[in-house]
Amino acid sequence: MNKKQTLAAALALSLLGIASAWSATAPTPATKASRVAALFGSPADVSTTTRTVTLVPGMNYVNVASGETVAFRAGDKTVGWTFLEAIGGTSVDMRTIFPDVAQARGIRVYIAPSQLFTGG
Repeated sequence: MNKKQTLAAALALSLLGIASAWSATAPTPATKASRVAALFGSPADVSTTTRTVTLVPGMNYVNVASGETVAFRAGDKTVGWTFLEAIGGTSVDMRTIFPDVAQARGIRVYIAPSQLFTGG
């Protein structure tokens, strides 16, 4: 094997290694809904939550603090969410965050203004 063939073989093996590593670690594509939900926070382990809110029929809104980690219980399902620090406060339809939770329909989450970003 000459120098050119050795170099070509090494390059081919390198590319093969990179391709296999890429396919093994490639993340699943984010859906539009998950990208929008990420603007308001991220999923959290229920064991790290500070409180649990039970979603009941007729509920219209939930108040949370910026940066708070909350568990939401809907029937036998409980999901956790850590809300981002919202400079001026904001709100989001709960179905944006939890599209698979039927009881989240019609509930608005009001995120209080962050205490981290207040001046004075």
